[in-house]
Amino acid sequence: MRRLPLALLGLLTAGMLTTACKKDDTMTTPDYSAADNVTITKYLADNSISTAQKQTSGLYYVPLVTNANAAKPAAGNTVSLLYAGKLLDGTVFDASSLHNNVPVSFALGQQQVIPGFDEGVSLMHLGDSALFVIPSGLAYGPGGSAPTIPANAVIRFNVKLVDINFALTDDKLIQNYLKANSITTAQKQPSGLYFVPGVTNATAAAAAGKTASVLYTGKLLDGTVFDASSQHGNVPFQFMVGATPKQAIPGFDEGISLMHKGDKATLLIPSNLAYGLAGSSTAVPANSVLRFDVEVTDVK
Repeated sequence: MRRLPLALLGLLTAGMLTTACKKDDTMTTPDYSAADNVTITKYLADNSISTAQKQTSGLYYVPLVTNANAAKPAAGNTVSLLYAGKLLDGTVFDASSLHNNVPVSFALGQQQVIPGFDEGVSLMHLGDSALFVIPSGLAYGPGGSAPTIPANAVIRFNVKLVDINFALTDDKLIQNYLKANSITTAQKQPSGLYFVPGVTNATAAAAAGKTASVLYTGKLLDGTVFDASSQHGNVPFQFMVGATPKQAIPGFDEGISLMHKGDKATLLIPSNLAYGLAGSSTAVPANSVLRFDVEVTDVK
């Protein structure tokens, strides 16, 4: 995940700064929403943009490519986007093309980016392209973002939503890994987990509600071992399959649910079913696809 550039970062301290500058209760931040709306409608007319959809917030959303049957991100999902940010005079202040076209990623609806950008992305489907015309109050307001974005500037973003929860990115990584390691028996699950059976027995299944005992070795795709039963005296890890809340990462829980007592398998787990954006201490970096070699030693 590329670090969020300045052009997208939310102004999380703006409210505190405004409050600190007040001399009395009668001082308020000027409301530019009406002026911004005039500016935006003129811009749309001057550029013959007739498909803009005004939101109640004041954001104007212009669909360019729409995949109505594709997934839409929900609040808390990690979204990955290509973008170009401009002032209305055409000046580019930031763009993916300035960062080797690496998509930028952030958690939707978590105030990690400016409000207008966050709202615009929430209206998109996977693969959609759109134009956001963002009034200053949903962008950088009276503070601007020196030296490129003036105070109270209306801005525009061309945006393409290229991934949700790194599902497409991780799936490509896993497929490349399978090919590079000549693994042909992998079974892709609807969740995105890849299950590679090793030894299969028709004995007790590790169904939801059962307690499974598992020997395991966890690795990054480069082969680095980050945890293993061998590091803990070869004592099997015990957990209740399908418990709420889960007692293991979702991909591990799902993978074990496909197994029986005595089975051996390899689980290739996309990052959103593993440790996601947070990673796990220093051992598992953020957004890591994981491999677990597992053996179910008992099911009760």
